Amino acid sequence: MENSALFLIQSSYNNLNKIWEQLAQMAQSDDHIVIMGDTCLAIPTTVFSSHAQLYCLENELGLLSIENREHIKVIDYAAFADLVLQFKRCITLK
Repeated sequence: MENSALFLIQSSYNNLNKIWEQLAQMAQSDDHIVIMGDTCLAIPTTVFSSHAQLYCLENELGLLSIENREHIKVIDYAAFADLVLQFKRCITLK
């Protein structure tokens, strides 16, 4: 993933609006995004339309709404580790 970045999004529910705004300002359409924790609870539809590479850890699958699951690839910890190793740039938003 030469030019794209990996975004790790993990935020408290109270801070989600700010985090999604930051992501919209920073991320490009070819970037990959891993959502974790409370971030899984409220994902704006604009994220799905502008980012095709969305991931969620399988132990947090229960936090995703049924509607959102079709847009997000669920991965285990081994796949998460493999994904992280593919990128030169990793950005964490909390």
